[in-house]
Amino acid sequence: MSKSPNQDVVVLDSEKRFLEYTNPGMASKLLKEGKAKIFSKQPFTIKLMHAVPISSIRSKTMASTKNFTDFFKEERDIYVQNIANAQVSCEFPIAPNRNEGVLFPNSRDPINLTQQVPFEAIKQSMDFRKMLNRRPPALQLLDQAQYESYFASKAKSMGLVDNEGNPDADAAIDSAEEKRRRTADRNFRENITDNSPEPIHKVIEKGSGPGGAPMKLGERQRVESTDVVGEDEIINPRVLHLCNQVKSELEEAERMPASEFLESVQSIPSLTLDDLEYIRSHGYYKTVKKWAKTESSKLATANEEDNG
Repeated sequence: MSKSPNQDVVVLDSEKRFLEYTNPGMASKLLKEGKAKIFSKQPFTIKLMHAVPISSIRSKTMASTKNFTDFFKEERDIYVQNIANAQVSCEFPIAPNRNEGVLFPNSRDPINLTQQVPFEAIKQSMDFRKMLNRRPPALQLLDQAQYESYFASKAKSMGLVDNEGNPDADAAIDSAEEKRRRTADRNFRENITDNSPEPIHKVIEKGSGPGGAPMKLGERQRVESTDVVGEDEIINPRVLHLCNQVKSELEEAERMPASEFLESVQSIPSLTLDDLEYIRSHGYYKTVKKWAKTESSKLATANEEDNG
């Protein structure tokens, strides 16, 4: 497929992320072979039916951001998409001895970064470059056509149209920005509510004295560590990412369809019991949870037989 932004067919991967542009002939071939389906007619956009290895998307990103001298030669709008499985934060040098942080929410909605930070600050930020070129990347750059195509497709899926009946990309952009502001405000309130550190342990069995204090010689309270292992340390990152695409907080139009979600998780090799239990808890759809329950039982039985 061609990566030229001059071609007029947008290609999304199976998770509705922008992948590349292609020519009409290749798009027609993919549709006829059942490897893709039409996602939007204005602009004409196709969505691949199979999961695309994330590494192939990231390799394109790294190639496009390798030469920062050329990229920042002329001042322009900088469009950025979060492709990590979590929120991403970057610092930008606004003035001498003053940095300003920008939070990229855990969302595929790209943002126009130059509306948040001056171009020169973006150009000088080593933190931003690190997020673009780390392995794997946390952020990727889009050109203006990719940015507009993304929101035109999103407007189509949300039923947002302008006075002429075309997808209203501007309305979709406004909706995404409002959602991002609400997320930022919520994070700010949560951060200032209680800045005291979490205790390193909690009491699970008290003593026999007043208020549960130890009283007898040698008597001690039983405590339990409050150290928490992050989900990403025990759950397959791919599972975490997919479950984020169907979480209940999302609007229905933004949520990955059940069939696509199920197809994607079924394609993940070597799912563990922890992975399957996580899908049962966070998979949103009944069909997905039922599948995870069945697979979990099969795996548990197989493990028992192996240990026996």
